[in-house]
Amino acid sequence: MSTFVLVHASFKGGWCWKQVARLLRAEGHEVYAPTLTGLGERSHLADRVVDLELHVQDIVNVLFYEDLYDVILVGHCNAVIVIT
Repeated sequence: MSTFVLVHASFKGGWCWKQVARLLRAEGHEVYAPTLTGLGERSHLADRVVDLELHVQDIVNVLFYEDLYDVILVGHCNAVIVIT
C-alpha cells in the first residue's frame, strides 16, 4: 500500500483531512496529516517568523522523523507551494 502525507490549506489544520484520511486508511494506506506551524491547533505558535520555509521544514521533519520514503504528497490550495 501507499503512504500519503496530506498538507492542508491556510487557516486550516491537519484535522481538515479527517474524512479523507479515514477513507485512505480503510483501504490499507498509511496517512499523515500534520498541522503546519502557526495554523489550526498550532495557531498559538503564529509569529512573524512563520513563513513558507518554516512550513516546508514542517513537512520535511515529518518525513525525516517518521522515516518516510516514497510518499505521495497531497497539497490543498496554497499547500501545493509547500509540497513543491
